[in-house]
Amino acid sequence: MKNELLKLVGVLMNGAREEYKKAKKDIEKLWNHRTETFKSNAKIVFEFLPTFDQIEKVANKEAFASGLSLFFLALADDYFEKLKDFTLKVIQHPDGHVREAVRKTADWLFCSLTSRADPFVHSKSKNLSEAQKFEQIKARKQYLGYVKEIETLIEKYDTKEDEAEYVNEMKPSINKSLQQLWGRLTESRAYRKTLEATNPIPYEIFLKRKEIEQEITDMLRKTKSHFDLEDVKSEIFNESESDDMQRVIAMFDNGNPNNLSNILELVTEAWNYFPHKVLRGLSPAERLSEYPEQ
Repeated sequence: MKNELLKLVGVLMNGAREEYKKAKKDIEKLWNHRTETFKSNAKIVFEFLPTFDQIEKVANKEAFASGLSLFFLALADDYFEKLKDFTLKVIQHPDGHVREAVRKTADWLFCSLTSRADPFVHSKSKNLSEAQKFEQIKARKQYLGYVKEIETLIEKYDTKEDEAEYVNEMKPSINKSLQQLWGRLTESRAYRKTLEATNPIPYEIFLKRKEIEQEITDMLRKTKSHFDLEDVKSEIFNESESDDMQRVIAMFDNGNPNNLSNILELVTEAWNYFPHKVLRGLSPAERLSEYPEQ
């Protein structure tokens, strides 16, 4: 299969439109019918990544970036850093189609990070294996590093000229592509949990947060809500609009006005003590503790 993959990747880089479209389909067929063999030969792609700038036509650069998707899937866990570096290079390309192609391909990096940083276990009482713990530590470090590198690039390309309120309203640009990549990475529970696990928390705030978590769990059970603690924490973490707190309150709403006062008090405490993405993973209480009264 190695020679087949070498030939197909070469077509992505140099072939005409119909040729590289067929090459993508042939790569997919190899993955679907000979997955394990594909995985064992996927490293051949590293022979081509350094030659990206030598691809003459922009259309072939786009085809190459999008055609790497299944290679990213096969290699993301073990070769995250190499693929991340390639992604951050190509997403700065001046052509929007090329940027969009690599952004979609890089979604496999996101999948790799989230699955390793927050691995699924069938039972809450089941502990992670030693191998999972090792991968979790590595993935959390990679996750935070990746986000930080994207934020550094956003600062580089943010000219302040695009005053759009939301990313999807921005004009096509390198900055918009970076913002979209950043948004995808930072919207997940795995990212929030990574920040919670790695940010040092003052002991008093840690105890208060645990107390609120238990109260929320009890209130959700009492109101027979379809939501759980993680839903509440995620909504607060990703808040971006003034009415986001109302959406959190609605998670507890069972139509009983007698609960409203307690719910308002509980949600306000959760809002103040739970992490917010806009505060880089800190809670308002933590931010206040950084600036004690003089």
